[in-house]
Amino acid sequence: MKYVYVLTSTEKDLYYEQCLMSVFSLRHYMSEAEIVILTDNKTFETFTGKREEIKKYVSDIVSVDFPETAGNVERSRVLKTTIPEHIKGDFLFIDCDTIICESLSDIEKIDYPIAAVLDGHVPLSEHKHKDYFLKREKKMRYTGTAMQGFHINSGVILYRDGEKAREFFKKWHKLWEYSFRVKHDHHDQGAFNEAFYNCGFGDTQLSGIWNCQISQGGLEFLEHAKIIHYFSSEAAGKNYISYYKLADRSIQQRIKENGSIPEDIQKMILNPKFQFTKVHLLNDKRIIPVLQSPLIFTLAEMKTKVPLVFNILESIVGGTRGLAKKLLKR
Repeated sequence: MKYVYVLTSTEKDLYYEQCLMSVFSLRHYMSEAEIVILTDNKTFETFTGKREEIKKYVSDIVSVDFPETAGNVERSRVLKTTIPEHIKGDFLFIDCDTIICESLSDIEKIDYPIAAVLDGHVPLSEHKHKDYFLKREKKMRYTGTAMQGFHINSGVILYRDGEKAREFFKKWHKLWEYSFRVKHDHHDQGAFNEAFYNCGFGDTQLSGIWNCQISQGGLEFLEHAKIIHYFSSEAAGKNYISYYKLADRSIQQRIKENGSIPEDIQKMILNPKFQFTKVHLLNDKRIIPVLQSPLIFTLAEMKTKVPLVFNILESIVGGTRGLAKKLLKR
């Protein structure tokens, strides 16, 4: 079994540093594992100086040439959806924004041709991004997510080399090419779920311990988690407050400046289930369903950009609510 990462990166981003943390943690628990980086020619050329530390922890780096005009997003998605064309045999694909918590050798016991974990660890009916998924996939004329009643996360994928698995990747790549070049949507997960449905892989789901999405309901699986997925795309948001310390950009920036992982950060990586900052939890059943409402984000923008208007609105609403309570008590 190979353990495969897809990495496209420049010296301006932090994807290399995220990948370095993940392969460091994987190598710690699996000293003999075959860890492979699948990358593009431009990224490969940057693996010098402060960006060559990763070579200590991987078994092989496979570089694929792209036209000069191809951007990094395109390179990343093409590599991810064509892994079997460059890597032979069985593999476990792992996103770069992950931390490995223990040996992954138990994956050898699972013989599904293709398998992955539910996005958000919940069925579609309970997913907070349900409407977003369905709207985006309707644009692509995809029906997989709606028909199967769940959405799979493509951050960790088990691949068992064989006809069915190869067919899946060919279909996934073809669907992604359509979504990217025709519909101008770069996401790979919609195409993944459409291929997953079309190939009949509905019952080939991995336990949440293999892709513990800590910001999306993964705390249920944290105790026994083998892979923590912290979603670097969330951490990149300008208003995002990271509650997982290793997702913090300042931590990753220190690795970039150092060229290797400082000892204190190594200790954090090797104790991954306890790297949380102070958080404020909401457990009011009335509030949870509206947290993803456009109204919430509008109010947040208003408070930041026009605080006076927000304060006036808040006073009006507060006064109205107080009056309503008095009337109801009569």
